[in-house]
Amino acid sequence: GKYWRTNSKFGIELPHSVAEALKIDAKNGNTFWRDALKKEMGNVEIAFRKHEDHTPDQVRNGEAKSLTGFIEIKCHIIFDIKLDLTRKARFVAGGHLTEAPACMTYSSVVSRESVRLAFMIAALNDLEVSATDVGNAYLNAPCREKVWYEAGLEWGPEGTGKVMVIERALYGLKSSGAAWRAMF
Repeated sequence: GKYWRTNSKFGIELPHSVAEALKIDAKNGNTFWRDALKKEMGNVEIAFRKHEDHTPDQVRNGEAKSLTGFIEIKCHIIFDIKLDLTRKARFVAGGHLTEAPACMTYSSVVSRESVRLAFMIAALNDLEVSATDVGNAYLNAPCREKVWYEAGLEWGPEGTGKVMVIERALYGLKSSGAAWRAMF
């Protein structure tokens, strides 16, 4: 998509991998991308259980009986630059590689017309409208899929190459929206 073809935003170099982000920081003599990555990984670490008993190759070869039926997926970091020029990192699971049934993935979405109607009713009745944003909302819901991934550089030297079982809903997993919605 367009993200992978974009190399800069607001005149600032935009990385497409953790290694590239760290190189940009080193080149520029700052820690902007490292700080964004550290913040995001601090937020999402609750979604994972480090499986210390087996290596990724052992899991792939079926030697980890406790992970039988789990699917390996890829995960990556999406980097962005906000309007105030702060750096943003978002951990995203490669859920397009899973085959979750429709009953696990359906989540109702409000239509544009419904939002416009709600605003119109509020305006006609002189009501105040408030909004909120739940940061990392999906992390509050359990993961409905049996998935794991091999940790990369985003986990630092001590985590790279470890088996990480995903236990909470993550952006990118097909079932995350429905899992979040089911909580209410």
